[in-house]
Amino acid sequence: MTTTPTAEKAGTPIFKNNPEQNSSQSSITLPIHSKFRSFVHKNEIPRKVFHLSIGFVTLYLHCHGYKTANTWQPVSVAVSCIFLLDIIRFNWPYFNKLYCSTVGFLMREKEVNSVNGVIWFQLGSLITFMSHSQDVAVMAILLLSWSDTAASTVGRRFGHASPKLARGKSLVGSVAAFFTGIIACYVFYGAIAPRYPQYSQGFEYDPSTNMLNLHTLALLSGFIAAVSEGIDIAGLDDNLTIPVLSSFFLSGVIKLGKAN
Repeated sequence: MTTTPTAEKAGTPIFKNNPEQNSSQSSITLPIHSKFRSFVHKNEIPRKVFHLSIGFVTLYLHCHGYKTANTWQPVSVAVSCIFLLDIIRFNWPYFNKLYCSTVGFLMREKEVNSVNGVIWFQLGSLITFMSHSQDVAVMAILLLSWSDTAASTVGRRFGHASPKLARGKSLVGSVAAFFTGIIACYVFYGAIAPRYPQYSQGFEYDPSTNMLNLHTLALLSGFIAAVSEGIDIAGLDDNLTIPVLSSFFLSGVIKLGKAN
C-alpha cells in the first residue's frame, strides 16, 4: 500500500456482542507499537520483512518442484485456522490481548478489532493458485510481496512530497511498484525459469512462441504491478485484490502475445 500513516482508516470491529465486551475490546492496545514506535509502528519493518519474505519462499518452493495448483489444501487450512483464531479473539478479550501481545509486531493497530491482514493475503493467493498457471501465479505473488512492499515503503517515506492518487496513495509509491514489478519479472522469467526448465511445463509464457520478449513483458509487469496496487474494489483489502488483479492482467497480456 502507498498510503501514509495518517491516511489509514480505522478498522471496523466485527462479530460484535454486547457493549461491555466491545468496550473491553477497544481498550486492547499493541504495546510493542509504543515501545518501538519508529521500527514497528511508523515504518512497519517486521511486517514488511514478513511480507517481502513470502516472495522468496514462493520462489524457493517453485525451485524445488512444488506446484501452486497443489497448494490449495494447506492454504485453505491456514486460512480457516487464522479465521477461527480471529473469531475467538473477537469474542474473548483476554485471548485477543494475549494474541496481540504475541504477534502484535506483525499487526496494524486497526487489526486489533478487525480481520487479520494475513487472511486476505492467503485468500488472494488461494484464488490465484487455483485459477492460473504456475508461472502467472508465482509472478502474482511476487508482485504482491515485492511491489506492494516497495510501494508502501517508498510511499510512507516520500509520499508527503508526492502527488496523491486515489485512496490516498502516492505517485512515488506507484512508481516504486512499477520498477519492482520489472525486477520481479527479470528475476523469475529471466533467471529462475531458465535455470529450472524441468519445472516450466505448463507455463503460459513461452518466449519461443510469444511475440513478447522478456524486456517487453518486464515493462508490462511493472505497469500491472502499479495498476493492480492502485485499484480499489469496493474497499477490499489490497492483499486480496493485488494477486487476483495482477494474475488476471498478466495472463491477459501473455495471451494477447500468443494471439499475434
